[in-house]
Amino acid sequence: MNLRSSFTALVLGGTLLVLALPGVAMASEVRSGTAATVAPGETLDEDLFATGQTVTIAGRATGDVYATGQAVVVTGTVEGDLIAAAQQVVVDGTVNGNVRAAGGVITINGHVGRNVSGLAQQLNITSSGRVDGSLLAAGETISTFGPVGRGATVGGGTVQLSGPVGGNVTTWAQTLSLGPNARIAGNLEYYSEHPTDTTAVAGTVQYHLVQREERQAPMLNGLFDFGGLVWLIGSALLGALAIIMAPRASARAVELGRQEPLQTFGLGLLALCAVPVAIILIGITLVGIPLALVIGALYWLGLMLAWPALGLIVGTEVSRWVRRDQHMPVLGQLVVGLIALHLVTHIPVLGGLVAFLGLTFGLGLIVHSFRRWRRPPEPVGAPVPVAVPA
Repeated sequence: MNLRSSFTALVLGGTLLVLALPGVAMASEVRSGTAATVAPGETLDEDLFATGQTVTIAGRATGDVYATGQAVVVTGTVEGDLIAAAQQVVVDGTVNGNVRAAGGVITINGHVGRNVSGLAQQLNITSSGRVDGSLLAAGETISTFGPVGRGATVGGGTVQLSGPVGGNVTTWAQTLSLGPNARIAGNLEYYSEHPTDTTAVAGTVQYHLVQREERQAPMLNGLFDFGGLVWLIGSALLGALAIIMAPRASARAVELGRQEPLQTFGLGLLALCAVPVAIILIGITLVGIPLALVIGALYWLGLMLAWPALGLIVGTEVSRWVRRDQHMPVLGQLVVGLIALHLVTHIPVLGGLVAFLGLTFGLGLIVHSFRRWRRPPEPVGAPVPVAVPA
């Protein structure tokens, strides 16, 4: 199973868990593939759960749409809410409910009947777009050229308000600008490094100056920072506890990391990226919140154990290379490995990459060990009788 199919299975599996919860009567349609589409002229009288490289709603969906993929595009009509996680989320048609989206770029060219909540690098409400409700957004660049019927609460590096806003506006931004067509019917409260022209505000204006602090470069790239040392000691204690409580699982993780490194890294990358998306998709309904909390807790536990697992692998290899004729105790290997990782991850530029790759590999160790632990033992064949000469 490749990464794409594994990701699809994970998302759809989380969705089906929500649908299977007792007491839930929810009609739904599940569509997946390279291109998951509601075709033009098609009417879907159910909630839609869709995943694919491209998800396109060109027809009419009377329920809610839950979508994830590289691109999610609405050119038709969604009567309910649109909940999407994708590199690009584009609303060219109509969403009569809410739009709740996370991705690289979120673009509203059409009509949103209620509210927009977005987390993205760029969020744009173009001049042809319209939001009847409120806007809640965070991102590197946020631009509004079309009207927002109620208020707006936004935070980002650059915030440009160039259209009418029917309520109060609260914003945190390094740079805030109000365009010539901007009209704020309510009050404006903004936090920024520089003041801006507020003649377009009908209500009161509150400006809070944000001063950028000049930080000195930490000594030895933060090698002896208090937080880093606490993380080092905490990882050692957590790893030692895991080794004492589950010695066989620890030995299994070491062997899997040495024998199947590529598969282990692939599983870690899949879990690191796909599980948060699955948690969001599961938790967007009230009935799915408990399950999402359980999965989130397991995900957090896996991340916490990932670094000690990686430290044990590194310490084992260092021990074999340095002390080939004498075996080092496993707890000593853990400490040596974590210290080595602590030194390497504080190398300028390279350290951040090593930390990311290492955390991904360590998470893969946890997932891979759990899969092997859950795998049933292979049946032992019946002994073959051997003829004994007289």
